[in-house]
Amino acid sequence: MASGEATRREFVAAASGAAVATLIPGKARGATGRRRYAIVGTGVRGIGMWGRPLVQRYPDVLEFVGLCDVNPLRVEVAKKAIGVDCPTFTSLDEMLDRAKPELLMVTTVDSTHEACIVKALDRGVDVLTEKPMVIDEAQCRAVLDAEKRTGRSLGVTFNYRFAPKHRKIKELLLAGEIGRVTSVDFSWYLDTSHGADYFRRWHRLRAKSGSLWVHKSSHHFDLVNWWLDADPVEVSAFGSLQRYGKRGEFHHTSCRPCPDKARCAYHWDITKNPSLVSLYVDCEKADGYLRDGCVFKEDVDIPDTMNAIVRYSTGVTMSYSVNAFMPIEGYRLAFNGTDGRLEVRDFERQPWPVPEETEMHVVRSFGERRKVDLPRAEGGHGGGDDVLRDLIFRKIELPPYMGLPTSRAGAMSCLTGIAARKSMDEGRPVKIADLAAV
Repeated sequence: MASGEATRREFVAAASGAAVATLIPGKARGATGRRRYAIVGTGVRGIGMWGRPLVQRYPDVLEFVGLCDVNPLRVEVAKKAIGVDCPTFTSLDEMLDRAKPELLMVTTVDSTHEACIVKALDRGVDVLTEKPMVIDEAQCRAVLDAEKRTGRSLGVTFNYRFAPKHRKIKELLLAGEIGRVTSVDFSWYLDTSHGADYFRRWHRLRAKSGSLWVHKSSHHFDLVNWWLDADPVEVSAFGSLQRYGKRGEFHHTSCRPCPDKARCAYHWDITKNPSLVSLYVDCEKADGYLRDGCVFKEDVDIPDTMNAIVRYSTGVTMSYSVNAFMPIEGYRLAFNGTDGRLEVRDFERQPWPVPEETEMHVVRSFGERRKVDLPRAEGGHGGGDDVLRDLIFRKIELPPYMGLPTSRAGAMSCLTGIAARKSMDEGRPVKIADLAAV
């Protein structure tokens, strides 16, 4: 046990908080007095989270020097949508060599994160990456080794941490409101709009997304790791495909030409969204990617129904589930403690009105049930997007526990999902230390 723990700790040893601080502008280094910034991966996320808002909010500290995407048509559409006048590339190597960014944002298909991160670090470029950091344990090792070898910094943009409601949970736990946490109940519901969309896109393929265990759940696993201030140790998981893929009543390539669209409850008309038409439909001829793919495509090889038990280094256990075809969107969360219970119900979308998006209560043992007042939140991901961006690009003052997530956080979150996927496949519990030894 001792040697396994040592192996696990060595495996996830990553950038310190001080190293990640170099991602945040201090004294400008570029000739223009601004930091040289580039994006690889110019889909909706790259444009809407790390492109256009940065042009609007941080023109004094950032200089866009390059945009890169494997689709030459899409990168030009993105350039116009973001509102910049910088070179565009279809080769990351070429962009790194010619544009010479100081900071690279990675928003590509999940399976390519590792290659992009390592290339940039090896050229002396600091990196920010969307979650998940990587999709398997070999990629995880490669990224951590590159960061250590180069001395450059890598931050993982877990925006959910920065939502005011999630910060409030952290503060309540730190204050000992329910005593010592003993277990966690966490159920996430994806509805027939958001959940189904993962099965239209490249996420439906394990080789590209690592499955929802990694792509989606890494968000949730990071939150729990952070809330508990603990590392995952062992995962037991089950998963199955219950609604999408081969479970469908009929199958086609995509929604637009489908002869069954009139009777398919999951039919989605992308042509009603001009932005998506220009970014994807008009660019299909360059790479063949269908943004409105059939959710019942028979190549779907990820589960849509998932359950796991996660054991942590502090002795806490978590019961966790994701269901991707629910009539509601949101989550239920509870922390059980020696002196009470913290209960959260998040209403993101449902077919009935709710007085407020999030309800939170502290229930004390032998005592009262108290409603927790939550700060008003505005913006994407429960108000977390703007806080995260301001932390990175404005160096706003936040408590120490609200720092930019490091590569260690990225490793621990995706390793939890990788272990869950492996447990599901092999029908046995999987230790994080066993992944480290691979």
